[in-house]
Amino acid sequence: MTISSKQRGKAIPQRADIEPKHKWDLTDLYKSDELWETDFKKARSLIEKAKEFEGKLAGSVDLLYKCLETRSSLSLICSNLYQYAKLNQDLDNRVSKYQEMTERAAMLDADAAAAYAFVTPELLKIDDARLNEMAAQFPKTDVYDFYIKEIIRSREHIRSAEVEELLAQMSVVARGPDTVYTMLDDADLKYPTIKDEKGEDVQLTKQRFAKFMESDDQRVRRDAHNGLFSTYKEHINTIGATLASSVNKDVFYARSRQYESCLHMALDAHNIPVSVYHSLVDTTESDLSAFHKWVTLRKKILGVDKFYPYDVYCPLFPDQNYDVPYSDGVKEVLEAVAPLGDKYCEVIDSGFNGRWVDVYETEGKSSGAFSWGNYTTHPFVLMNYNYTVDNMFTLAHEMGHCLHSYLSNKTQPFTKAQYSIFVGEVASTLNEGLLLQHLLKKVTDKKQRLFLLNRHIDNTMGTFYHQVLYAHFELIIHEMVEKGQALSPEKMDEIWEKLTAKYYGPETTMDEYTKHKWSRIPHFYRMFYVYQYATSYTASQAILDKFLAGKKGIIEKYLALLSSGGSDYPIEQLKKCGVDMTTPEPVKATIRLFSEQVDEVARLTASA
Repeated sequence: MTISSKQRGKAIPQRADIEPKHKWDLTDLYKSDELWETDFKKARSLIEKAKEFEGKLAGSVDLLYKCLETRSSLSLICSNLYQYAKLNQDLDNRVSKYQEMTERAAMLDADAAAAYAFVTPELLKIDDARLNEMAAQFPKTDVYDFYIKEIIRSREHIRSAEVEELLAQMSVVARGPDTVYTMLDDADLKYPTIKDEKGEDVQLTKQRFAKFMESDDQRVRRDAHNGLFSTYKEHINTIGATLASSVNKDVFYARSRQYESCLHMALDAHNIPVSVYHSLVDTTESDLSAFHKWVTLRKKILGVDKFYPYDVYCPLFPDQNYDVPYSDGVKEVLEAVAPLGDKYCEVIDSGFNGRWVDVYETEGKSSGAFSWGNYTTHPFVLMNYNYTVDNMFTLAHEMGHCLHSYLSNKTQPFTKAQYSIFVGEVASTLNEGLLLQHLLKKVTDKKQRLFLLNRHIDNTMGTFYHQVLYAHFELIIHEMVEKGQALSPEKMDEIWEKLTAKYYGPETTMDEYTKHKWSRIPHFYRMFYVYQYATSYTASQAILDKFLAGKKGIIEKYLALLSSGGSDYPIEQLKKCGVDMTTPEPVKATIRLFSEQVDEVARLTASA
């Protein structure tokens, strides 16, 4: 069946209710679970082959190349094994079979990393000149060149073979906090029933929560907000313990690898200066006047006596809001990205028609949305499409990731195909920018323009301002543990509440549940991940400006960026598109644009 707008408020659909064309075809990865098991055994045999290379790499170019090729083949198989198991689990987190397969694949990956943990330490025993000389004699010199360059750059943080093996084995244990949180968040938490705008009972889910946050009824927004976060509050001690454990894990790895801090370790992985992170936070928080101006304008337009944090999400012009069926969302996205060329559009169209997207929310399915690239087949996109304009933009966002993965995988060898998230979020948010421009061009009514401007302003808040707030929170809790201070739910509540009050400004009244919001953000289990949404957003806006200004060659440079994978450092990749993230200017430009759009909304509403 195709989910209709009328069915959205009813019981959560089951997998069997969804038409095949709107579901993933995971046989593109493995035709059967039995073939998955065959590859699992093959991976085991490649792990055993590690013994043939250990202790011998410095003496033979051929043996070194064979070792690297064997390790790459193993890594590719492990990637496929884990992805197949986890995607099946994502479709229904209650199915224990795929939970077990996911754990087996994760443990296998840890064993593979441990078996070949000797490689980098052995190579570090070779001086730089000799290492470069050996690499120059490989049958293919453009496969491991960046890897060799990275080894030389990161010498001081690579430990002995024995320590590297232990760290690799620790990865299964290190996944514990994230695994526990995911099971609690996606499988075990049950949210209450609330009354919608018509007074009808509706079971709250994460996807329906997002829809209720767009309601023009403050009572509905409050009930949905309180219903969701009261559920998290009931488990706040468990979640606090999982997040504290995750931060302690990060500190352990940073110290094990002799980094100055967790932040240094996280950013050094892609050679990003720590100053970029601090500049993002400092530059943003040095001028929050535009954010405060937007809150004040929102409060006025909404006509509420008190403005709460949950009032920041609802469209200010609900009479201009509209349902977007999935087929219409697909059509709009395809039209929006047309300026990027026929090849780009053909690949996206193949994804929509080739079951790359799992479209609708079903019971037990993982929440949210993501794109997950695959080197041997195609990317997979998870959606929980709920007929909103936001969902249409999310679709554009995830297809940006999808195309980035596709072009990188088709252009780069496996060893250089994986790009940094720092660059990856550029592709997704640029697609959203193109969709906005496409829709604005079609608008003739002032109210419709206001609605779309409102949407873009909200997007800037969500993708930029909120992510910087999250980034500051994450920095504080890591620095606390690094200083030997303990984390508690009460302390994290306090930090979150202070940051929220700072960003939202004096016109905002804090409610009793907002301080718990840190407890529902899964990205905190991926160390210093969220800041990349903000930096990428500012970079994508800069590239979009070049598109709109008709800058010669920018489309070719952008597609080259998407095709470059991980063949260079992300800061350098962006510089090739004319964006220098080591300066505060992209951040300041985003803030200026935000302020200008707020002013435009103020002018248009004043003249209404």
